[in-house]
Amino acid sequence: MNKQFYKIYSFVFCSLLLILSCTKETSFESGNLFGSAEGTLKDSTGNCQGISIKGQYVMDSVLTDSNYVTITATITKPGNYKIYSDTVNGFWFRDSAFVLTAGVKTFKLKGYGKPILPKTANFTVLFNASACLFSITVTTTAGGGGGGNTPTAPSGDYFPITPNSNWTYDYTSNPPDTIRYTSKNFTATVNNKVYRIFTTNLGDTLAYRKDSLQGEYFAYSRFANDSRPLDYKFLDDKLPVNSFWETDTISTVALGFPTTYKIRFTIDAKNASYIINGNALDSVIKVKQEVFIQVPGGLFTKDTRSTFYT
Repeated sequence: MNKQFYKIYSFVFCSLLLILSCTKETSFESGNLFGSAEGTLKDSTGNCQGISIKGQYVMDSVLTDSNYVTITATITKPGNYKIYSDTVNGFWFRDSAFVLTAGVKTFKLKGYGKPILPKTANFTVLFNASACLFSITVTTTAGGGGGGNTPTAPSGDYFPITPNSNWTYDYTSNPPDTIRYTSKNFTATVNNKVYRIFTTNLGDTLAYRKDSLQGEYFAYSRFANDSRPLDYKFLDDKLPVNSFWETDTISTVALGFPTTYKIRFTIDAKNASYIINGNALDSVIKVKQEVFIQVPGGLFTKDTRSTFYT
């Protein structure tokens, strides 16, 4: 009788272990705990969320647990995340772990390294395809260091919008073409955003704006004659290679039929050198643009082209 009891007990216990192990495996998969988290450092309007600098930053002093940055991110898919900065003036920040739920979260990025020079260091912090800036001032003695979430402007300007700025695009199409852009001494405001007006030698009128501190460049235009105009980002000079972003879905009519499409921008190269139409260019950012049009069965790549910014 006892043997039978133990047999039954053992069978039930093993069955329970099997059920629990299967349940855990299903839970891990559905929760994406072993996959990569998805999200952004930007809010719904495209602006960076809160960044706060903690601790004193002193030349030749190794960073401790009191040196860290808190940053807000919106998680859209739970999983394994890594939020990190570049290395500037001998120190950097990073945090990596698991995030279990979606939503707006605050992360603590621990500081590493040792500041080399007493100056202001401008950092780029990255998460997925999003990037934000912050600055930290390094001092020679304790008591005066620290930072804020107000970065300085980047040294490069890949798309000047000051009045009377001008340049010429050489299109490597067949046949090749040349278009000259000139910024005018007036602006236009659309949806509370201020755009610099440009004209071309072909008689086109264009509108551009930029966030110099974040290195983001925007245009306000339509991609097809019968689609609505929209504000879209065409360049982000702070993102690393292979980062990408997309426009909102755009409605249009193709061959008499209503359809939708979107455009994906991808950083194909940074700080690159090219010879284009006989001109030697350096510190170039290459941006690939892909047009995806909706067709029965999914998205179809309709057009791919590249633009070079220097």
